[in-house]
Amino acid sequence: MNKKLETLIERVPSWPQKAQQEAARALATIEEKHVRRSLTAAERAKLVALRKTINRAIARGGSYTDEEVAASIANRLDAWERRRKRA
Repeated sequence: MNKKLETLIERVPSWPQKAQQEAARALATIEEKHVRRSLTAAERAKLVALRKTINRAIARGGSYTDEEVAASIANRLDAWERRRKRA
């Protein structure tokens, strides 16, 4: 670990609670930006397909139950996965 960072982390317990909370948020943001794993191409494709499905549904209007939406998404993702495996 970087010595400057190590020294700062050692001092954090002496900081006011509000400063500690701000530090925790800042570190979480940095971790998400730099350490969080990247999506695979397949995961990105699924998200794109889901976004298109949602946008089409919004454009069509109407009302659906949560169960209907979940079933539709599951069916489309399953079909997409089957097509992908065949390719």
